[in-house]
Amino acid sequence: MPELAHIGGIPVEEWLPFLVPVLAIYVYIRRRERRRRSEVQRVLDAGGALSDDVIATILAQWSASKHDDLGAEHVRLMAPPGPNGTTPGELALRADRDELTVLNLLGDLSELGYVEQEEPAGGGEPRVWLTAEGFAVAHIAERAVLARFAEEAALAGAPVARAGG
Repeated sequence: MPELAHIGGIPVEEWLPFLVPVLAIYVYIRRRERRRRSEVQRVLDAGGALSDDVIATILAQWSASKHDDLGAEHVRLMAPPGPNGTTPGELALRADRDELTVLNLLGDLSELGYVEQEEPAGGGEPRVWLTAEGFAVAHIAERAVLARFAEEAALAGAPVARAGG
């Protein structure tokens, strides 16, 4: 078979078979995460607030996952939908805390390696971004909230669609 083209010195027919599985995995993960975010948003819209039981469950799962350095005060910041891409002011509104407390908690999370704060180039309020460890912790909190919502729905007799996990 004649070579169609070269990309980076590699003939197309040599890399093309590897492209399809990579794209398939990307599409699968993207769809799964979108379904998951949609389910979390549905829980939050339905009034799925963080009760003391849910906070205790999240803390227990964090502890089991070797994240003992986090406390109950961090749960409201890391709980769904998470702090990724928000400002400290937005987090303060969402967590029902004053902005100074949120800034101190974000400083703790930053020192522990869960978040990074990025100052915008044009000035303004910094944005908070999760690190890889932060995504792991937020994912654990998200799973706990979804599990609790599923339990409550099962007790009420309502069917629950399970988001990809």
